[in-house]
Amino acid sequence: MGNWRTCNIAGTMSAEHAATLREALDYGDYTASIDAMPPGVDCLAFSSAHPGLCGLGAWPAETMNRCGNLHERDYSVQDVAKALEALVRIAPSMLLKVHCGGEYESEQCVATISVGEGLVVVGKPERETVDVPSDEQVLGNLARNLLR
Repeated sequence: MGNWRTCNIAGTMSAEHAATLREALDYGDYTASIDAMPPGVDCLAFSSAHPGLCGLGAWPAETMNRCGNLHERDYSVQDVAKALEALVRIAPSMLLKVHCGGEYESEQCVATISVGEGLVVVGKPERETVDVPSDEQVLGNLARNLLR
């Protein structure tokens, strides 16, 4: 249990920028250091070696529509926006909508963050609820951890 925030990330970016972000945000094994990441982006981090059961996973892609919880507990909508501001400098081709759920995995959408043309704007919710990870996603992540 804890104060997890569920987000949906949908949009596009160039293949080159997606690969760069996957490399920058993947902290790999638990023994790897998250300190190697660009500052302030850890809320959108993921582990390819030990994916969180309900985590976003390796979300940067040319075309994406991902849902899941942020990397750790107690991140705010502003934390997500600040991370996206840092990431859009690395991957300026990002065109994203990030729908943020409320605290404690509330499915109520509390804000929509728009990313494009180098800008990040936190706005009013553009939908009532956020999608939650499917059973297939959760079981797949569990299997990945158990079979490692």
